[in-house]
Amino acid sequence: MTTLSKLAQIALSTRDLPKAIEFYRDALGLKLMFEVSGMAFFDMDGTRLMIGAAQYKGPLQNNTYLYFDASDWAKTEAALAARGIKFDGEAEVIQRAEGKEHALRFFKDPDGNALAIIGWRPAK
Repeated sequence: MTTLSKLAQIALSTRDLPKAIEFYRDALGLKLMFEVSGMAFFDMDGTRLMIGAAQYKGPLQNNTYLYFDASDWAKTEAALAARGIKFDGEAEVIQRAEGKEHALRFFKDPDGNALAIIGWRPAK
């Protein structure tokens, strides 16, 4: 029996592809693989992120969130802030364990798509 076990690609819409490319490549540090037919493809450690032109005029934001792994929380958070990422608020602790906490911190891309970093960090 064949099962689905790996996510191959995620697609997000944009109203301004050059601005989206700049954000995902320069601010988030994702590797731009290629551009074709009004779409840009980024490598997220084996999963592709496709950013393409919105096909309708309604709001782009829905209930979709992308959570990026912050394996080194402090370094990731500091690097994003240094690149101009404006977080929506303080990090939220979602789980505690001895000496550490699992946290997430939300932000948005230029089109309002909801993004977050998530990972373990030393307990505060």
